[in-house]
Amino acid sequence: MVLSGGGAKGLAHIGVLKVIDSLGIKIDYIAGTSMGAVIGGLYASGYSG
Repeated sequence: MVLSGGGAKGLAHIGVLKVIDSLGIKIDYIAGTSMGAVIGGLYASGYSG
């Protein structure tokens, strides 16, 4: 999955990742820029909020 930047709009990635988790979709690779990199890094390290 690739997550974009965009400052505060990058927080929308959190909702998307929650839906993906609830559907049981497995993500093998994650990459991002700016806020997408922050959210992607937290997700990849197992942070679930």
